[in-house]
Amino acid sequence: MQNTNCCLSCDERTRVVNILGKPVTVKNYICSADGVNYPKKQENVQLQLTVCPTSFCPGTCRFCIAKNTKSKRKLDIKKFENVMTRLKEEDRVRGIKITGGEPFYDVGLLNEVISTIYGIFGYRFEVSVSTNGMNLEKLHEIKDLEHIEAIHISRHHYDDKINQAIFGGAPVPTAEKLKEIISTVSYKDIFVYNCMLLKDHINSAKEAHKFLDFAIYTKAKKVGFMSCTPVNAYAKEQAIRYEDVINDGDPSLLFTRGFCDYEFCRCRDGVYVSDTGSIIEFYVRSTNSDGCKYSRGIVYDADDHLRDGYCGNVIL
Repeated sequence: MQNTNCCLSCDERTRVVNILGKPVTVKNYICSADGVNYPKKQENVQLQLTVCPTSFCPGTCRFCIAKNTKSKRKLDIKKFENVMTRLKEEDRVRGIKITGGEPFYDVGLLNEVISTIYGIFGYRFEVSVSTNGMNLEKLHEIKDLEHIEAIHISRHHYDDKINQAIFGGAPVPTAEKLKEIISTVSYKDIFVYNCMLLKDHINSAKEAHKFLDFAIYTKAKKVGFMSCTPVNAYAKEQAIRYEDVINDGDPSLLFTRGFCDYEFCRCRDGVYVSDTGSIIEFYVRSTNSDGCKYSRGIVYDADDHLRDGYCGNVIL
């Protein structure tokens, strides 16, 4: 895919909108399927909202921007409800991802956050949760579980010992535990593994196949392979292009679609067929927001501030 040409001038790529009374520069186009045409967005620009119920995560993944976070700050549910109500009134949100920190660190709070979201935006609204799997056995304490679009589980290697080492020894679930937990949700395929491509770990087509086979074994719905965002020295050193691992030359893969966002992001979807004939969906993504001059989404953090991105300017 090309990612340098466009049908929009640089001035047309962004637009300033008011979010809760504050001007925010946002993306004014839709990602391109051909690398050339970038259609303009409709007049009412909606953004993806990320919610961080707590700032704490027991993992210390070296490529993570929050790897040194020790704070156990948690959002105030009443303040959160107030801000969500106002965002609903402005019709600025198109979907919500709940992450952290580790959202399952406080399952009770996570439950309140999910119920608040659905109470304000309705059950047809797309909500996903990203977790490292800690306390995932408490999944069924989430009373609105059947409405969740996806549970994204960070899993960076098919080998349990290597995966735990990547997380710095955090109590993440084993393959057998994941298989057991996934088997308890029979009405909906909601589980997705998110795997960071690293030079020292999942770094080749052979290794990617092993990971996909692991996902099939544990009955996950889909696998996402991500190239490291260069947020620190380790991430820069370990970064590997997804094209060097997963590409059109692999006969086990069938690509279905792809998109690009100029030099900032590119992604592709597809399906993998194992040697035994089993099939699983996958996607690959590379994101680097360096030089990006617009908000790629809004974030409600555990400090009860709404920002125009991670570590961005405070809107409220």
